[in-house]
Amino acid sequence: MNHVQRNALPKEKSIDDSLCIHNVSEYLSRIRTCINKRQQEDCIVVYRGEPDLYERPCRPNIFRKGVLNGNRFFEKNLFDTMRQNKLTGENRYLDNAIDAQHGEFPSRLLDVSYNCLIALYFAVTPYYHFDEDSMDSKDGMVYLFFIDEIFSPSARNTNDNYNAMINRDQEWYQHNALFWNNHKFIDHAKLNSRIIAQQGAFILFPGEEPRDLPEYLYCGIRIPKEAKPLIRQELNQFFGIHTGSVYPEIINLVKELSGKSRRLNTLEFTCENELRYGMKQLKKELIYYIDYAIEQRNSEHMGRILIHMERRLACYRQGIKEFQEYCKHNKVVPDEMIDEIINQFNQYVRQFSDIMEEYHIGELSWRTLII
Repeated sequence: MNHVQRNALPKEKSIDDSLCIHNVSEYLSRIRTCINKRQQEDCIVVYRGEPDLYERPCRPNIFRKGVLNGNRFFEKNLFDTMRQNKLTGENRYLDNAIDAQHGEFPSRLLDVSYNCLIALYFAVTPYYHFDEDSMDSKDGMVYLFFIDEIFSPSARNTNDNYNAMINRDQEWYQHNALFWNNHKFIDHAKLNSRIIAQQGAFILFPGEEPRDLPEYLYCGIRIPKEAKPLIRQELNQFFGIHTGSVYPEIINLVKELSGKSRRLNTLEFTCENELRYGMKQLKKELIYYIDYAIEQRNSEHMGRILIHMERRLACYRQGIKEFQEYCKHNKVVPDEMIDEIINQFNQYVRQFSDIMEEYHIGELSWRTLII
């Protein structure tokens, strides 16, 4: 399996190292600052903690273990075996995947939490198989994800999407890398005690290879290694958060679900809807890059930033071109739909280039990017 290039902005806007954190109070203050910076956005926030500054952070374990190499039906075989051995009592593959995730099997689901203190716990404490201080020589990270669209684990569109990955019976979806960027936030399903305890949810990574989460989606807070012992002590003493602890039940469930219903994506899983979803993600990425470029326009790294932006656009362009070629022999969508996507992509590229020029940021090679 080829390695996919990590997000390569020279000074990552998404990672905030401006202040050092010594305790839980300072951490909560930084969380508040990060959220306030994006308070104009209509979104919810979820969190993920990692006990080390991994070279490829926020990546599901199925892509770390190489189990998909040469084994296209690994996941389906795994879930069928789990059912056979009574390791899961669920009939849907997505529910099987959630059981697999928390049974230490490989999964394409990335764990996140609605609770920033749970994420902090994971940033200062390794997996329970290891001594809790075994990673105190390494800095940890907490990532904040700003989510504006939710997929329900019980909804048909979510399960149709997941089944297409597992059964590999939707050729238009399986063989087009364009859709590998369509990460989706799946709301928590209270299927087991661990999900309830961690107030957990998931980010689904589609595709044969992992695609890094787009920079606009998250920001990060570094947790210094020196602070880990005190933070663990405070989490235990003040919040009852420690290995093996039982967390309070979630209250105000009706209010919570009512708020989520506004963001819930219930569109049918179809090729057309996946194409439009992909274009929506592209638009969000470009808005992020514009803001970032304006902030960094006097930076000595501006050339590298422009190259990174062009590579992202080229990635989408290649995906659209490959999908266009695929559709010449497989009419999965009308020709008008292909034209719509191409025109939309070209429009985004030209608008992006115009804004870059307006702010004297730099020249984008837009003529080589349009289709």
